[in-house]
Amino acid sequence: MNYSLQDFFKYIIPGLYTLAFAFGWYFLSDDFKATDITGTSSILVLLIPFVGFVVGYCIECVMSVLEHTYYLLGGRRPSKTILTGCALYHIKKRKLILSKNGIKSVNCSNKKANEILQAAKQSIDRESVEVYRNHSVLARNIFGSQAFLTISYAFIADTFYCDGIFFLLLTTSFFFFIHWCHNLHVYIKYVLAEYSKTLEQCACKN
Repeated sequence: MNYSLQDFFKYIIPGLYTLAFAFGWYFLSDDFKATDITGTSSILVLLIPFVGFVVGYCIECVMSVLEHTYYLLGGRRPSKTILTGCALYHIKKRKLILSKNGIKSVNCSNKKANEILQAAKQSIDRESVEVYRNHSVLARNIFGSQAFLTISYAFIADTFYCDGIFFLLLTTSFFFFIHWCHNLHVYIKYVLAEYSKTLEQCACKN
């Protein structure tokens, strides 16, 4: 199996982020004893990158399933937001994309927006938008790590609802969620923008 450096980072960074907080909680807990890690420090140094990768990979799997489940249950797709018109993620040839896919109005259903996006991905050079896809996946996985830590803390702390740390974690989760949504929309925007260029080139040849 051949992983690129970007693939490696999108797994190991969320994994190490999660492990850092987990170890931090343990070190600050009453159960921690310095002698617990004295004899195993060298082993931990070797194991942490590997464990971080595995944890990050698990987070990637869970977040991917949750994202697709959200869409299967009827959640609004970013492609629909962009194709129906969004000033923040505007693409110049939006109406061209709609007309070429048999949609005369500016409205576009969730299902049709997904069909257009899948057709776009098959029509363009995926390498031209790969950096945006990796940014989106990394942002999603870091949000997943933060959400997991927030939920875990709620179970660990007896009075989490009046704990400042919990609300800090919750606020961080919210901002990470917004950042993921932004990166996801940017990725879809560039896929559709590249698709519109392909459609224009085909129209010129005809």
